[in-house]
This record gives sequence, C-alpha cells and structure tokens, in this order.
Amino acid sequence: MKTHIQKLFIIVILLIFVVELNAQVTTASIKGKVTDVNREPVIGANILAIHESSGTQYGAITNAEGRYTIQGMRSGGPYRVIVSFISMNSNETKGIILQLGEAFRHDVELMESTELLDEIVIIGKAGIDATKTGAAMNITSAEINRMPSIAHGIADAIRMNPQVRVASDGAMHFLGMNNRYNSFQIDGVMNNDVYGLSANGSNGGQAGTQPVSMETIEQIQINVAPFDIRQSGFTGGSINAITKSGTNEFHGTIYGFGNNKGLIGNKYRMMDGKISEKYPAQHEYQAGITLGGPIIKNKLFFFANYEKAYKTFHNSYAIGNSASRIDATTATAILQKLQNMAAEQGITYNGRLDEADVYTKSDKAGFKLDWNMNNKHKASFRWSLVSARQVSSASSATYLNSSDYSYDFISKTNSFVGELQSRLSDNLSNEMRASYVRVRDKRQPDAPFPMIQISNVGDGTLNLGNDRSSMANSLNEDIWSFTDNLTWHAGRHTFILGTHNEFYKFSNLFIQDAYGSYFFGSPDDFYAGNIKQYRFAEANVAITGNPRWAAAFSASTLGFYAQDNFSVTDNLDLTLGVRMDIPLFFDTPVENAPFNEFMVSKGWEYKTNSKLGSTPLFSPRLGFRWNMNDTGRYILRGGVGIFTGRIPFVWLSNNFSNTGIQLSVYSVSVDSNNPDATKDLSIILDPTKQSQNADKLTTSGSQTINVFNKDFKFPQSLRANLAVDFELGGIEWTAEAIYSKTLNDIAYQNLAIDLTGKTLGEIIPDLSFDQRPMLNKIAGTESYNGIYALSNTSRGYTYNLSLTGKKSFDFGLDIMASYTYMKSKAHNNGTSSVAQSNWQYNYTFGNPNSDELANSSFNIPHSIRASAFYTKKWKANQVTTVGLIYNGSSGISYCVCYNGDLNGDTGYNDLIYIPTDTEADQMNFTATSSYTSEQQRENFKAWLANDDYMKKHRGEYFKRNVDNEKIEHHFDLHLSHKVNFMIGKSMRGLEISLDIINIGNMLNKSWGHASASNGYYNPVTYNGNGYFQFLHDADYKLHSYNDYYSRWRGQIGMRFTF
Repeated sequence: MKTHIQKLFIIVILLIFVVELNAQVTTASIKGKVTDVNREPVIGANILAIHESSGTQYGAITNAEGRYTIQGMRSGGPYRVIVSFISMNSNETKGIILQLGEAFRHDVELMESTELLDEIVIIGKAGIDATKTGAAMNITSAEINRMPSIAHGIADAIRMNPQVRVASDGAMHFLGMNNRYNSFQIDGVMNNDVYGLSANGSNGGQAGTQPVSMETIEQIQINVAPFDIRQSGFTGGSINAITKSGTNEFHGTIYGFGNNKGLIGNKYRMMDGKISEKYPAQHEYQAGITLGGPIIKNKLFFFANYEKAYKTFHNSYAIGNSASRIDATTATAILQKLQNMAAEQGITYNGRLDEADVYTKSDKAGFKLDWNMNNKHKASFRWSLVSARQVSSASSATYLNSSDYSYDFISKTNSFVGELQSRLSDNLSNEMRASYVRVRDKRQPDAPFPMIQISNVGDGTLNLGNDRSSMANSLNEDIWSFTDNLTWHAGRHTFILGTHNEFYKFSNLFIQDAYGSYFFGSPDDFYAGNIKQYRFAEANVAITGNPRWAAAFSASTLGFYAQDNFSVTDNLDLTLGVRMDIPLFFDTPVENAPFNEFMVSKGWEYKTNSKLGSTPLFSPRLGFRWNMNDTGRYILRGGVGIFTGRIPFVWLSNNFSNTGIQLSVYSVSVDSNNPDATKDLSIILDPTKQSQNADKLTTSGSQTINVFNKDFKFPQSLRANLAVDFELGGIEWTAEAIYSKTLNDIAYQNLAIDLTGKTLGEIIPDLSFDQRPMLNKIAGTESYNGIYALSNTSRGYTYNLSLTGKKSFDFGLDIMASYTYMKSKAHNNGTSSVAQSNWQYNYTFGNPNSDELANSSFNIPHSIRASAFYTKKWKANQVTTVGLIYNGSSGISYCVCYNGDLNGDTGYNDLIYIPTDTEADQMNFTATSSYTSEQQRENFKAWLANDDYMKKHRGEYFKRNVDNEKIEHHFDLHLSHKVNFMIGKSMRGLEISLDIINIGNMLNKSWGHASASNGYYNPVTYNGNGYFQFLHDADYKLHSYNDYYSRWRGQIGMRFTF
C-alpha cells in the first residue's frame, strides 16, 4: 500500500507545480498603494519598475483598492519606478534598492494635472527596515567587501549576526543548533552538505574550501525565524546567497589576496604563562577574475568567474613544539618501537613525526546567463564548479598524528540551475526553478597500516598509522530539484501556492577500521602489549562481491504549501501559511533474519530491513508586521510557526551499512565487566591479516547493528519570534526574542545493554562515593558489540534574547553594537556521522539510554558584537575605508570524562566524578614508570584544587556541557584605499586592502586568545577493577590555547575594477 501511495505522490508531483524542499527565495518584490490627494485609491494606475543597470522592466496595474505587487524582481538595484495614470502627474522615484526575499513598500500619491508634467522624486535608503517579519538579516556585496576577512567565505560575512556563532572551522551554529541543521543555498538552490560530513556544512568543506567565490555574491540573506512558508529545510538557520548578473555595460574585476609568515604574529602568551614559539613558514594566495556584460543589450546578459586558491599551514603542534602537550621523547621512543615491531613482522612502517604542513588547492568557476525574453518572461541559467584537494595532518594541542595518519581529500562539486520568472497576468505570476548538483568526495590515505592510538603520552594522545575513518571512505551524491511557485494578487491578499521536491541518490563507501585499530591506555600498556580496545571491519565479499562495498540508497522529499499575505491595514500585514513535507525512501536495508527473530523475541519492533515511513510533517506559520505609526519609526513584528528540517543522510546510511550482513564489524574493549576482554589478541601490523584477531572474537561476538524506528521523523521545531524595531536618540534599535522548542530531534539507544540494578560504588567499595548506575549486556546479545537504534525525542529548547543598536552618520561613519544572551538545551547534539559515536559521545554519568537533557554543545551564553566602518572620499576619485569589528563571547562548552569504561556500557562516555580530597584518598592508582601511585593521587588532588570549575564542585559529577571555555575577545581590522580613473571613456578603479584578524594580539601578546578545545577532555584513565591513572604533573592545565588562531594574521589584497 505504501508503495502505491509513494508512486501516486510522484505522479501528482509531475502533474502540478513542483518546488524543492528548501526552495528559498531568489528574488525581491515591490508592493504598495496608489492614492490621490484625497487619499482615495487610484484604480488602474500603471506601475513600471526599471532595473537601471540592465534595463530589465517589471510592471503591474493597481487593483480596485489601489494596491499593486510586483514579484520576481532582481535583488539589489538601483531601481527607477514610474507610476502613471491618465489626467494625473506621473511619479518617478529613483534609487530604490531591494532586499533579497523582502517586499519593498512603495506608496505613491498622485496629483491631478492638466499639463501632465512628470514629477521626479529621489529617495534615499530608509532607516529602519520596514520589510521583514521574522528574524532576518540582509548583507550586500558592498558590506561583504568592507568586512575584515582572510578566508573570504560566507562565515566571515555573516559573523555579526546576533543569532549565529561561527566556529574556527567555519561551522555556523544558529540558536545553539548543530550546523548540520542549517540550510545553505546559492541562487535559491541547495548547496549545503546534505549528507552531513562537512565541518562548515557546505559542499567542498571536507577539502577545506569555500562553496562559492565571494566576488560573485550580490547579496546574502540570513533567516532563523522566517514566516514565509516557502522558506524551509532547516531547524537551525537559513543562508541564501544570490550571485551577480550581467548588465548593459561590461564590468569585471581582477583580484588577488595573499599572505606569508611575515603577516602572522610571532608570539602569544600560552596558558602556562610561557611565550609561544615563532610561527614557521605558511602562505595563502587567492586570485581570480569576473566579467559580466550584455550579449544583446536590454535582452541577454552573462556573468562569468574563475578563482584559484592555494594555502599551506604549518603543523603548529609538530613534535617538540611548545604548543604541543605530547612528550616528544616518549613519542619518538614509541615510534621507534613500532617500526621495530613492524620489521619483526615483515612489514615496513614509514610513518614519521615530522613537521608536515597542511595544504589546500582549489579552483572555482562559474557562468551565468540572464535572458529578458519579453516583458512577461525572464529566464536565467547558472553553472558552477568547486574543485578542491587538501592534505591534512590534523594534529592539535593534545593529539599528535604521524605523517601517514593524514590523508589526501579530493572533492569536486558541479551544480546547474535554471529559472523562469513569468508574469501570467496583472494579478498572476509564476516562478519555476530546476537544478542538479553532483558531488564526488574521496579520502586517500597513505600506505595501508593499522591505527595505533596511545593515550597519556605526556598530556595528550599519540596516533600512528592510518586514521581509522579514512581507510575506506568515499562518497558520491546526485541531487535533483524542481521548483514552482504560483502567486495571485487579489485585493489586500497575495496568495502563494506551491509544491516542492528534492531527489537524492547516494553511494557511500565507509568501512571504519578496515586495516584494524588498536587503542592503548598508556605507553607502558603499549610496550607490554596490553590492548585496551580493538576494532576491525571488513566486507563480506561472498555477499557484496566487492571488498570495498559501498552502501547505496535513494530518497526524496516532497513539499506542498499555501500562504496568504494579508494587508489588514496600510500599517499591518499578516502572513498565514501551512506546509506539508513528505519524506520518501526508495530503498530498504538488507534483512538480517537471526537478528530480526531476536528482536521479535524481545517484543521490540526493530528490524534491519525496516523502511522509514512517509508520514507527512505539517508546518503551520503565522507572522505579522505592524507599523505602529505612519513615520515607520516603530515597528512590531514576529510570529509563531513550525519549521521542518532535513536530517543528515549519513545518519540513515549507517543503517544500510551496518545490518550485520554486508559488513563484519568487530569491536572489543576492556571494561569493569570484562577486564580480560583483549588478553587473547595480538598486535598485528599487517593490514591484510587482521582476520587473525577477528577469528578470536567470533565466538564471543562483536558485531555492530544499526536500526531505526520505523516512525522516525525528520527534525522539527516550534519557533516563536517577537521583535520591535524603533528609533531612539538618533539610533536604530532592535530588541528581539526567539524561543525554539524541539518537536522532533534525534535520540539513540544501545539495545544490547541494560541496567544491572547496582551502582559502581556497590561493586567496588573503594568507590562507594560514586553511585553511577552499572550496565551490562542483556541476555541474547552476546553476539553483538552494540545495537544502536535511531529514534526521536521532543526534549530540547533554546531561547535567544538580543539588543542591537546601529547608526549611520552623514560624514561616512556606520556603527553597530549588539548583545545576545542564549540558553540552549538538547538531548543529543549529533556531533558525529556514525551512529555508535552519536550514542557514545552523548556523555553522561547516568544511563546512556535515557533521554537526559543537558546544555547544547553549541550553547554560547553571552556574546557581544560591535563594528565601526568609516568611508572617506578624497576629492572626486579616491575613497578610503576603515573597518573595525569586535567579537566577544563565551567559549565553547566542554565535557570532562574518564578515558575508560566505568559503568560497563562499553561506551567510554563516562563523565568524571569530582571527588573531595577524602574521597580521592580512597581511589587506587596504577603506578607507571613515570609516576608512582601516590604521586598520581597527590597530583590529581592538586589539579582539582586549582582548576577554576573543579574546585567549586567537589563531591559532584561533571555534567554534560555544564561549563564553557574562557570568554574570548577578538578585534579584526580592514583598511582599503581605492583610486578611480578614466581610461578612454570608461571608469576604472584600483583598490589596495589590508586585513588584520585578531589585531589585539599584535598590540599585546596576552590578548586575542582562542581556545584549542574540541569540547572533550579525558585527563583520568580508568583501567578497570577500581584502578585509575592520572599521568600528569601537579600543575596540569586542562585547557589550552589554539596556536594558530591565538595569533594575529594579516592579508594584503588588490582589486582592479573595470
């Protein structure tokens, strides 16, 4: 029955208008009312809007109430609008600039006249934005160009938005949400990483490149609570970038930006008070060209671009570097030992601990056509390419990686989009869009070798061999979309009717631990061969026919919606809409009959071959905008509605990969319940002989199974927004409140474990103070390492309060400042692409299968942003711009856990208990060659007494994300000078720029610090049977600064415009 329903939906979708899931708006509009001197409506007045640089014309006629709306207009401008009616003077208005996705209000009063003389009125930019309803921000290309930036990416352009936190890797977190829940479009077409692997959330992000050249961007729109029902596909934030188009004149740019080690700070003061080392060689270059113009004047235009970038970054945390917390002597000895072991096994190991650099190469190209077919139809087509390659060593302050741990990442994205804007009548218009995006990503590791991970090498972890997630890893994505919006103007109402689709096809090769992975708790354990954890996976070639088997599946999302924009009065607008989104899945994971029978015996409705349902998800929304007086100085706006997002499809791919049929996955670890779990295993360094260890595990079992609840739903949240925009003291203010309540989000359980009814303190009397519950495998699950079930939770919420003030002065100064307070709670933050990791790293001191609510991993309680931009015109042909921005915010939240398994859940996800000195004296510590048992105990107590958080919470558990890193303060500077000059009859311009990021560090070595935290610390190792290790000195510092981002960085640029 479900199959027939799905087929019916597809047939319907081909017969009616179709719209992609996040078919965000690509155009702007003008609306208003035409009256006479007596304030009576003028019926049948002619409205003509002309985009002056291209000659593109848009028209409308006023209705019986004197109202008009023009849809589907290019964003930006300037526009010239002519309003005319027989026996009245025409009204001509120039200089109108349109904001992307917003309706510009343009009311006109016509004067009676017998002479029919034109009246020309020039208007400037309004102070308060009287167009938006929900929480939104529009950024123009001019604002992008004056923003301090080195990366020249979307994240830099939007970082002053009060609802977003931009991480150092470019990830953009809105309202404390995972960046995987964002929607990112270019020209209204999805360009975010729908599979969910990229840190910055966009295609090409895994290779360290930007998804689009910023030189091609005309305008960016940011939305976190839009009440336009067309905007969907996110429960975080929406970012929509519109690219430039050609005009009636040929224009272009030739540009280049670059730096080297002379433009990076030499030193900063580290956490321990010492001064860092000089930053070694590094450089970054970016150059490109854009060109746009007419093919046929007023009719057909083109815009093309090409950009090449190359950057290298030194490994700041190479062995022996003062920023690294790894003991260099110990690490070198371990490397030598591993090389000797490999030689004894007839294997050559060439891994090194040298200063390998990170480098990225990328190419971006694009071509766009805009065609004014006639006054009723306008079409556009765009192609773009992003091709990148990155080699990364990925070492950090607490992780040192060998040269062969790095991998070569190759990414290529091609996208195609076509759009048709049609004016079907004076009251009816249509917008149609189709797109195809092709993504090919691949990791290429060095020579095959197992991963060897050793903890407590100094104050960090040493990784040797291949990264366990890169041994077999590639992804192919093909994504199609087709969009259509029908708009009807009727009196005070503007109705929008649409439906929308995305079709996805994925093929993902991902065999984690394909060469085997060995984990050791300390150097002594490594030397003694005491394996703490072992993992290995291989394809069942008899079933797959391919040792590098890839999970493949297809899916779709269909959407239907209707909306009414109702002008209740001239000062009050209401937006009421409802949307229905339907996920469709065309493939089913393979059946694992013995597992399914076991699930039935337990009364659980899980099976490997479950197919996700196609339950419709409804999203009603109501928004309003009230101009509280005719001056436009006081506007109250807001609304409430449901937002439906998209799940990263990698979370669903897990279920196609881990059925227990195509892949054999082995994992075994030492824990409180199984202290001898690895005693029969050997350290086998030949990647082709890992089955020798796997054979020893077959009887005890270590298969990993992923399943999902058949009623699993895509993310949804209820979001309410209330804001007031007002002028006070000559300053434009916005006070905004946003509340977001989780309706559907992810939740994971490990069905293979359950509570034993006892606590850790009951099992180990010396730890009587630690009453965390114990878990164990349930009967019948001995053949499974874990059974990870994906389902939904409604637990979670965010509230975000902000106050923003801004002012523009006539002499060229623009200033802005904002303060934001946020509190965000979540059950599971979905920080990993792997089901087991999403369950495992949802740190807890209780039951890991519970629906515990905690601070979000992206919760930033306090943030202050400020900017000042000054533009000075020298004579008639020179312009100087100075921009200074400030970002001050709480650091990221973090967890402190044990390195080991205290509660028997096999998860290594146990939050630390912070003992009093008396309780610490009861703890047993395992002596090593570096520290006696008593030294470890005293050093442990000293650390607890000195740590800012720990010393205030003795006798408590460390709660998930309960604390944040120190507040960070960053100032960034932009300087540019432009000279305009004539060559022949054409104006040319040459601009020289200097950007300095984190200029505070340039002024003072103790300013501008950035945290090196990845949100997780495990300073205490648990060896089982009540024995711990604290292999650090008494002055141990949990936190540290990032070696690169704690320094000032500069970049010189040049832009020639013609």
